[in-house]
Amino acid sequence: MKQAEKWQKDLAVYQDINTTFIVEGNVHDLQPWIYEDDGTCEPVVLSLYLQRYLTEEGYDPIVFYNRIDGFFNPYASDMVSTFFRGVSSDEKSSKSISTAMELIRKTMANTVRPTAVVVDLANTIATSPDNLSDEELEYYTRLMLASKMPTQALSMHDKRPLTNLLFLVVEKVNDIPTWFYLNNPYVRTLTISRPEKEVRTAVIDARIDTLQGTNDLSPEERKKAEEEFVALTDGMTLVELFGIFSLCQQKKYSVFQIREAVKMFRYGETESQWDKLDMEKVKNAEHYLSRRVKGQDAAVKKAASVISRACLGMSGIQGGSSSRPKGVLFFAGPTGTGKTELAKTIAEFIFGDDSFVTRFDMSEYQQPHSDQKLLGAPPGYIGYSDGGQLTNAIKSKPFCVLLFDEIDKAHPSILDKFLQILEDGRITDSAGETMYFSEALIIFTSNLGVVGQDTETGKRYQTITPEMDYDTIQKELLIAIKDYFKYTIQRPELLNRIGDNFVVFDFIREKAVEEILNLKLNAIVKNLEHEKNIQLEIKPPFKEYLLSKARSDLSNGGRGISNMVETCLVNPLAKVLVKENWNMGDTVIIEDSLSGDEEQFRYSIIHRN
Repeated sequence: MKQAEKWQKDLAVYQDINTTFIVEGNVHDLQPWIYEDDGTCEPVVLSLYLQRYLTEEGYDPIVFYNRIDGFFNPYASDMVSTFFRGVSSDEKSSKSISTAMELIRKTMANTVRPTAVVVDLANTIATSPDNLSDEELEYYTRLMLASKMPTQALSMHDKRPLTNLLFLVVEKVNDIPTWFYLNNPYVRTLTISRPEKEVRTAVIDARIDTLQGTNDLSPEERKKAEEEFVALTDGMTLVELFGIFSLCQQKKYSVFQIREAVKMFRYGETESQWDKLDMEKVKNAEHYLSRRVKGQDAAVKKAASVISRACLGMSGIQGGSSSRPKGVLFFAGPTGTGKTELAKTIAEFIFGDDSFVTRFDMSEYQQPHSDQKLLGAPPGYIGYSDGGQLTNAIKSKPFCVLLFDEIDKAHPSILDKFLQILEDGRITDSAGETMYFSEALIIFTSNLGVVGQDTETGKRYQTITPEMDYDTIQKELLIAIKDYFKYTIQRPELLNRIGDNFVVFDFIREKAVEEILNLKLNAIVKNLEHEKNIQLEIKPPFKEYLLSKARSDLSNGGRGISNMVETCLVNPLAKVLVKENWNMGDTVIIEDSLSGDEEQFRYSIIHRN
């Protein structure tokens, strides 16, 4: 570790130019203190970093302030007395904000000793930066006046002139009133990001020997384990990194169980269904998926290959973040062809239950501010405490299939939120909490390219038709989808994240109708027996009637078949059960339809003795 973080470099550049620094971002984390002699890094709290840095620069005194402790310095208590001697000796015990702001203003104007004041939790100075009371307005006005009067004092060490400095430490810059820093050339914002790869590498390298089994590794094996640790902790704070080491000690995880330790730290004592998948089952993924999804052999085959890769944990094998989602799929094709059904089947295949699908209808996210529904409203806004729909879902069920239905209907700005999820496998909600998607499978669906619109008349027309073969349909839809993302909404980077994981669905062809119908009927028979303990028997004549009805109109695909079954079977069956005296264990036999009335059929009931 030889390079300082950006905010540290910026501080060194601007400390003689600016008087006030708003320090925001990852302020509660440990910060890397770099020793110049050997380039090693020591993680320290932000206050200690500032104390060391400013002391080396020649500042004396350096004081910290917060609303609870008043003025203090945990690293050099004599500096506090020096500070008050230079400003106001009779105000030392005062913790009031009004007094503190005036003392800071006087400090910034002193020419005796170069002084630095660090206001921690500066967001507590005011209840709301956008709605200041008269007293709060006075507090910030005092600080504003102090910032606009750059004053220097000579360093006691080398008699070098140093500008008195003020640091306001907040989580977000908008915790400070905008007028305080906007167009104020003396104020600069320093944003502390989460530790980069180089910092995490230095910290892990210094501590990995504390893990069991490290001493038995060769230098090459140790480096490989270290690289895996660094990759798995992408986006984590240094505090979280130390937490993982602590967890390894507690759970006695060895250096060979780093992945398990990171997963435990993120999700707690949660059993991963991914780890329980039998490889023999994974080999037969295509066969399993085709049991519920009929007439889509090509789509099932493509989906099965992506699922197999996800089950083997190979989503990030070509590089990038090891915390990426388990896999990503983009389902495209006409409505009613089985896109949602395949998503449910995948969830059942991996997790044993299709309830592990969490579905988001993206037509509900058409407004620019809709990201607040996904990630949560900002602090101070209505609904902030409720969190976001997406972040709440992944927090409560991190092992899942996330289905974003009709993704093209979402506002383009919403799609930007998916870039970080697909690339890094994480996102930060409005409360600042990071949610991880590394155990989720993400599926997008879209009807893009199925219907076009004449630019002159505005009339809509079918772009692809059942008369086309599958290869032509696939080609046309992929062109339409890629043109949409590249040129219409100008989000080509989202295409890059999805890669080649586009799955195109064909129209429901006549040869698949009987298989789909059988699935629907078998489900009705099974559910009726399970919920009502009634045996349902459908005779061939009535089944042939349903089959002819299904084949007569395939414009709505499998959904149209479901609607027909509901009209011709479920609704009249419900009327029968309401009208007849039946008991548990009875058998209802449906013989044939009554000609001219699709909502009636001939039936008989065999009562259990």
